[in-house]
Amino acid sequence: MTTNETNGTADAMKQRRENILDLLSIMDEGDLTALRFKDGQVEIELERKPAAGALSSSALPLMAERVGQLLNAREDATGVVAGAASAPVAGEDDASVVRSPMVGTFYAGPSPDEDPFVKVGQEVLTGQTLAIVEAMKMMNEITAPAPGVITEVLADNGTQVEYDQPLFRISTSANA
Repeated sequence: MTTNETNGTADAMKQRRENILDLLSIMDEGDLTALRFKDGQVEIELERKPAAGALSSSALPLMAERVGQLLNAREDATGVVAGAASAPVAGEDDASVVRSPMVGTFYAGPSPDEDPFVKVGQEVLTGQTLAIVEAMKMMNEITAPAPGVITEVLADNGTQVEYDQPLFRISTSANA
């Protein structure tokens, strides 16, 4: 390996490190617990456990708006991966029902030996991954349509779900 090749590799590693630090900065600025970034062949998924009581439900709408502003302001945030569209259906004035956008197998977590993406009582932000529905060997993320608190998980892990089947109930009231 020549000196130029070594310098090029070192520069590329330094740039990647700076990009990861930028993503961590976005997480810190937005007080996020998870962030996914994709740029060509590079995919980065960062996740951390929130501090107990770190987010109040009244702060969630403001937090979601602030995170949106942060991501829009960052040039390198253009590769954030969006999940499958999940349709909220008004049940009560302060609740949303997240329904399956397709027929498939419902998975509550990223793998059988890991914790579920969300649990009853957990606060979620708009776009946060709630579960995965596998259809035709494709893993489709089901995301939160609005900020709120998970009040009910309506599907069992590993079970077949139908199109439009209710999967989650999210309380979206300020007092959730």
